[in-house]
Order: sequence, then structure tokens, then C-alpha cells
Amino acid sequence: MPVKPKKTMRAKKATKAKKVKKPAAKATAKKAKKAKKPAVKKSAKKSVAKKSRAKTVKKHKQSKRQPANKLVKKVAKKRTTKKPTKKTAWKISPEISQSIFQIDTWKKGDLQIEHLKVYRSGWIIVDQLPDLGGYNPDEGINIFEEFEFDEHQLHDGSKGASIFPNELPAEERERLLALSEEELEEEGWTLESVTRFKGPLLVEQV
Repeated sequence: MPVKPKKTMRAKKATKAKKVKKPAAKATAKKAKKAKKPAVKKSAKKSVAKKSRAKTVKKHKQSKRQPANKLVKKVAKKRTTKKPTKKTAWKISPEISQSIFQIDTWKKGDLQIEHLKVYRSGWIIVDQLPDLGGYNPDEGINIFEEFEFDEHQLHDGSKGASIFPNELPAEERERLLALSEEELEEEGWTLESVTRFKGPLLVEQV
């Protein structure tokens, strides 16, 4: 009989030890929970801050792009509203065929040789309308002296008469006619060329 009470005491001590251990475990769990909660809050704050920064960056980028698009539209409107300016020009040509004469005058000292060339048709283009009030159709006009032009054409030229000085013999005349312009220059001859429009002139706007 005395042995039974000893067993009950040990059992009671064991149960007491078990009861004491349980609150310690709960305390550590609560501490762990409390320690973990602030870390979660901080990370959440950081993510919110990142999102807000990303939003502000996007807003800034959009605000910069909008004025650029407006400027491009304004420039495009200005370009479309501008109309290309048309340049006025006039074409001058003789009304009658074979009224263009080119006279080449070769000079050497007191000697002078003239070569005449006649063109069937031709024209020049000028930027300003010329004043032809004092034009004499019989005398004609030297186009290279009286007009300023960048473009001209002469068609179907044919050689005419050549005028030599009387002191040159026939053999010398034939020899000079056979020479080229370069060969005449090498012998000391200089060239002066005149191109004249004669007769009534036709002026057309192009």
C-alpha cells in the first residue's frame, strides 16, 4: 500500500512539467509572429513606394511627349499651307524662219575675215520681260549683248558667205578657210562672235 502514493506524486510532477512547458512554447510563437509582422509591413511600404515612383515617371514621360506631338502637327500644317511659287519666264524667238545670223569675225592686226552662218530657227529664255519698244526689225538685235539668259538653242545652221580683205590672195584665203579655230588662234587670229535675231520677234510666257 505505501508504494502507490509515490507513483502518484511522480505522475503529478510530470503533468506539472508538461503544463509549464506549454506556455513557453506559446510565448515564443507570439514573439516570432510579432517579429515577422513588421518585416512584412516594411516590404509592403517599399513596394508601394516603387509603384508610386513608377506612376510619377510615366506621368512625366507622357507630359513631355504631348508638346512634341503638337509641334509636329503645327509644322505639318505650315508645310501644307505654303504654296510653291511659280517662276515666270519668257521665250523669245524670230517669227520668220532663217532670221538668225551668226557672224564670226577673225582679226589679226589690220586684217579682218568675216564668216556668216544662218540658222533656220532658234530661241532664248529670259527671266524678265524685255523692253522691245526701240527694236528695229531690219537691223536686228545682238542677243548676247541685249539679253541675260541661261538657256538658248539654235537649229539647222548653214554656212553663208565669207568676206576676206582684198590684200589676201586666193591661195591664202583657201588655206585660212581650211584651218580650224584652234589653228587660227595659234597663228595669231582672234575671234569675235555675234548672234543676231532679225525681223519680227515672238515673245511667249512659259
